[in-house]
Amino acid sequence: MNTGTIQSLRGGFWWIAALAVTLALAYTLFIPPYVAEGLKYEVFVEDLEDVSALAFDRYGDLYATLELRNGEGKVVHIRQGFVSKVLGSLDKPDGILLRGDTMYVTNEGGSHGLVVYESGRVRYLNGVTKGEGIAGTKEGKIVVVEDREQHGRLLRIDPESDEIEVLLDRLKESEGVCQSPDGRIYFVERALDQLSYYADGRKIAAATGLEDPAYLNCLADESILITEDRKLSGRLLRYRESGIEVLARNLRAPQAVIIGADGAYYLSEQGKNRILKIFEH
Repeated sequence: MNTGTIQSLRGGFWWIAALAVTLALAYTLFIPPYVAEGLKYEVFVEDLEDVSALAFDRYGDLYATLELRNGEGKVVHIRQGFVSKVLGSLDKPDGILLRGDTMYVTNEGGSHGLVVYESGRVRYLNGVTKGEGIAGTKEGKIVVVEDREQHGRLLRIDPESDEIEVLLDRLKESEGVCQSPDGRIYFVERALDQLSYYADGRKIAAATGLEDPAYLNCLADESILITEDRKLSGRLLRYRESGIEVLARNLRAPQAVIIGADGAYYLSEQGKNRILKIFEH
């Protein structure tokens, strides 16, 4: 076989390999989400740039954070398909918690890790750095995790006094947090691909092998919804002590997932700037 033939074969091989990679990427980008048997999905709302956290208020209206940088981040209100801005000038707003008429928003960027919005007024709670996940507790407190590479913390905050208690430190890129009905405070560390919980003053591993875990939602039946924030192949999982169930996959950077009054899952798919509604059929 002469040199020209060998070079021709090599060129053909690389062309085929490049085509295969391109087709695989295109398939990943454009295939629709897959949901588990017994579930369906539909697009609830679109055109929400960098949509991240979600929360329903007591009237059933939906709020979402748009995780934009450099003071372009905002909180929007969504009702019957109409979107309006509630709060702006935020820096990568990630988590949102509604307590009555008070809204708490975590900022991953900027100098204010936790923003409190009430009666049209904004105030900043000092002592939180790179705020990420946020949740309420059954004791009436607020828990927040910080998305820091080596020195993230799990914080418990008294909303009456603004007093901050450090429950754990030295967390690695902690993202979501929630409290289960049994009182355990669960959180994920993205750098470790691990779900853990806080109990009796220490961190205890609950599950490993997750891939870029992000948001957590502790449910009344003691299961936990988990999203994996992967740009091309994210998943929605349900964790139980008996194992992990895949509810949806082929998602583009899924963020928060909450349950509406209708029992459906509402999931922010940041990679496609939209919110999905996943429900039984």
